[in-house]
Amino acid sequence: MKKKFLAMLMASVMMLSLGGCGDSGDDKKSKSESEETKTEAEKEENEENDTETTVSGEVLETDVLTLNYDSDVWNYNEEYTYMDETYACVYLDIPEGDSYITSVQIDVCIENHESFRDYLNIYEFDAYEYVVNDAYDLVNIGGIDCLLYEGEFWGEPYIKYIGRWESASTTVSIQIMGDYENECVGELLDGLTICTEDIGNVDAPWPWEGEAFSASQGSASVGEYTVNSEWLPIAECIITGETFNHSVAATEDKVFILGDGTLKQYSYDGSSLTFDSEISCGEDYTYVQATDDGSVWISGFGYSLMCIKDGVEVATYDEVDYVYMSPSGEWGIDWFSGPECEKITIANGSITSTPITFAEVSTISSVTVDDNYIYVCGSDATDDTHKAFVYDTDGVLQMTLTDVDGEGLGCITFMAQTSNGFIGLDGNMREVVLWSADGTCIGVLDDADLFSTNYPWFCGGTVLSDGSILTIMTEDRADESAMEVVAFRLSGF
Repeated sequence: MKKKFLAMLMASVMMLSLGGCGDSGDDKKSKSESEETKTEAEKEENEENDTETTVSGEVLETDVLTLNYDSDVWNYNEEYTYMDETYACVYLDIPEGDSYITSVQIDVCIENHESFRDYLNIYEFDAYEYVVNDAYDLVNIGGIDCLLYEGEFWGEPYIKYIGRWESASTTVSIQIMGDYENECVGELLDGLTICTEDIGNVDAPWPWEGEAFSASQGSASVGEYTVNSEWLPIAECIITGETFNHSVAATEDKVFILGDGTLKQYSYDGSSLTFDSEISCGEDYTYVQATDDGSVWISGFGYSLMCIKDGVEVATYDEVDYVYMSPSGEWGIDWFSGPECEKITIANGSITSTPITFAEVSTISSVTVDDNYIYVCGSDATDDTHKAFVYDTDGVLQMTLTDVDGEGLGCITFMAQTSNGFIGLDGNMREVVLWSADGTCIGVLDDADLFSTNYPWFCGGTVLSDGSILTIMTEDRADESAMEVVAFRLSGF
């Protein structure tokens, strides 16, 4: 069991580590100040002492780290080890039968600041407290001051050290599973030296130092239509480390943005969003919709469907997954990933479920519902390409929406009917897609042309009372100081 768990863990950790490696690009601390200010005599004395106390064993040398380890204690696992000129991932364990007592994975990478700041977010370290207020105790490992996180992964105890040597553009991550209090762990870490060099790198500004996102009005044409975009400034911009899981809904004069475990309410005056209040919900709440009576509904896998009105929770409904309610609030679609879903009906405070199957779809990625249609976006069961399937409210297929060549799309995150046909937001392709009323693809509008954005993810959208579309997306700032949730209003189609 542990071997299977280990393989899954290694795969996920290496994906995160390799994602930024090779970039040149953050951390408040560089090499330990005490290390840098030692006199030459002290250094020579320490080197002699290190030689005297070094355990007999093996020395592993890479371009970015050197590790001295006792081969009588530690098993060096080459299967889970990778190294090149800018990166090393080294795995060792203390074996016990076909499992281990303790396992250690050491990652050292010459890269930009992104992975380290992602680590701060993942392990819930407050970046401002870390940088400005020195709020956390640091542990020097291999010459770099590191934060220490302690937790569990699938019931397995572990600790994680993360550190950044900014001037060397180097990020360090060390994960220790199992018996991390074993004295051999300390001896192993004492034998680690980070070998990267100070190159005078300066990382991107921190979020509170950087320049917030801004955009001007834009427009782009396809076919006979010109679509206009208007950037909606959000007072106290929303900084996030989560690219995908944000959702938006709107009532007459309020906008609700769900993400990072919080539902935020804003006043909307037609040109900007002003913060009103927020409700803490749960990290896995994923979707928000508003119904005609002013109710706001949020749902997430493993969570109850929650109905909120005037800022107060008024009802919850269990045993559902993701839910998209119809504008009437009387029914909705309960879905997860497969074609077998439920049509739920809510009346007199109770919920009733009836099976509904979208047989044309093998894997669902998003569902949207309006007064006339159920839009199911996902993989076509016949050829596995991504398409948007338009069903009537009884679940009978009306049309299949494709690209202009009749082939697959990227990943549609939101669909809506307009006065001239249909509009979709393609998150994967970063495009707005237009279809005529009979389902013919008119064409696409690129994000750069319409929004002046660089590489956003379209998280979702909502139809406003005037028929325009309010969409939110995540976009990196130009100075790379943060990723923001940004909002635009689309009109003209």
